[in-house]
Amino acid sequence: MEVVDFGGGGVVMRAVRLLIVCRVVGAVACLWGSGRPVAAALPAVIDPGQGVVALSSGSTAAAELSGLTWTGGSDYLAVGDNGAGSLWTVGIAVDPATGFISSAAVTGSLAAPGLGSDSEGIAYRAGTGTVFVADEVASTITQFDAVTGGTLGGVSVPAIYASANVQSNMGLESLAYGPGGLWTANEEALVPDGPLSTTTAGTWVRIQRFAETLTPAGQWAYRTDPISALNPFISAERSGVVDVLPWSATTLLVLERELGGAVVPTFRSRLYGVDLLAASDVSALPTIDAGGFTPLAKTLLWEGSFGSSNFEGMTYGPPLADGSTSLLLISDDGGGLSQDLYSLSVVPEPGTVALMLAAAGLLVPVIRRPRRAQPA
Repeated sequence: MEVVDFGGGGVVMRAVRLLIVCRVVGAVACLWGSGRPVAAALPAVIDPGQGVVALSSGSTAAAELSGLTWTGGSDYLAVGDNGAGSLWTVGIAVDPATGFISSAAVTGSLAAPGLGSDSEGIAYRAGTGTVFVADEVASTITQFDAVTGGTLGGVSVPAIYASANVQSNMGLESLAYGPGGLWTANEEALVPDGPLSTTTAGTWVRIQRFAETLTPAGQWAYRTDPISALNPFISAERSGVVDVLPWSATTLLVLERELGGAVVPTFRSRLYGVDLLAASDVSALPTIDAGGFTPLAKTLLWEGSFGSSNFEGMTYGPPLADGSTSLLLISDDGGGLSQDLYSLSVVPEPGTVALMLAAAGLLVPVIRRPRRAQPA
């Protein structure tokens, strides 16, 4: 279903969320009872309309934050890609009624000398009280104690992601832990997998899953969008994957980040949903540029354009009052950009089944309002 953007938030937004959930869940229950198969579920993403929210570092010196993970309540951990040997503690309060961010600040740090020079992604595993951090330059994933910052060991990353195969610092950018285990992806194509993104074609990315035992357990090919336009004022145009989040063991949210634009350089964030069940496992393929497999099909769930907010990381947050799940994006302020947050919410919704129900008249259509201009 198309993303729903309610500029006013509040009662109307909660009512529509509830209507979507109730109609879909009830209809899906009928299908289960009839014995007909149900397709893998893709969620809906709702933008409550708050816009960009500044994230203050206070006196902590936290900068270039590119990864964020929720550890419970209003507590989060973040990492930056500027080589700082710290896990940053962040406090973010989300209003359970509206999904708005009511306060946000970096509150402190944990010394983590085992961090590399380019920490891009971070993921929390509550069962062990640990966090994983992906380093783009070293092509490594390392586990740390979430309380002390001590190094606990590494994850065996498949050889295809080796530093020698990484083009132009486009390596391991994503990291998430959840249903299915631990997930990561490179930002743009590895050397064996073809060219980087252009204005005529996107780039190939490998999304990697690790089982609960942290052993490799599947790899899928994902094609990014092309760059929309080249800009005369910059030479760093790109279009790649900057983070992933599992919604279930077989469905993911994939955050694409594009820098381009023919007139003014613009960051464009796009959130897609993908279903792994319909795609090929490409773990054994030495190259995916030659084809011969079924790539991931993607469904656009949300998008936004931003002048100075380079959103590179995302995490689920606490549940909201209506039963949806909060989703927070974080931007990297490297290069004089803004260190910001952006709040969304995720509503469970079957993908293919929802289309079937809509065709049968079981879903009430929701009219999308024009998107409000995003705050600078």
